[in-house]
Amino acid sequence: MNSLLEMHIKNDRLKHGYLLVGDFEISRSAALEAASALLGYRIAELARHPDFYHRAFELFGIKESQELKNKSFLRPMLGGKKIFILELFSFTLESANALLKIFEEPPEGTHFFIIVPSVDAAIPTLRSRLTVVEMFGGSTSKHKECVEFLAALPKRRLDIIKKIGKDKNKAIELLNGLEAVL
Repeated sequence: MNSLLEMHIKNDRLKHGYLLVGDFEISRSAALEAASALLGYRIAELARHPDFYHRAFELFGIKESQELKNKSFLRPMLGGKKIFILELFSFTLESANALLKIFEEPPEGTHFFIIVPSVDAAIPTLRSRLTVVEMFGGSTSKHKECVEFLAALPKRRLDIIKKIGKDKNKAIELLNGLEAVL
């Protein structure tokens, strides 16, 4: 688990929401460990806990945002904590704006771990309501650049490729990095 998350859990200072940015495997593992510690269930058993919600979305839309809002405001069934882990490749602008209310006034005992490939995947107002934690393993800078490339819109990707130009070594480095990330 990321040392920041461990410290927050051990000191009982867990925030209501975390934006875990970067490597999905590392982020998922950290979020599951946090959920396990908070709910008192082993990771393998979390799916059976009624106050645990973990889903992955290619595109998180307004319908998913409303569902999350409705689920988050229900009272916990066991104990006093509810945990939501969301793996999101991207948000619609409407869904991100709809989530603002949840994170401005979060239900007591409810904690969110939102996993995204790049900090740019979340709008600034949403990021400002969450604790941003970078979750990169291994060669951090290369992986971070590749994850950001994959999360970028097509125009931004073309700009990055144009910047590389005809430099064969940089192109190979980007392709190798993309292969490692994927």
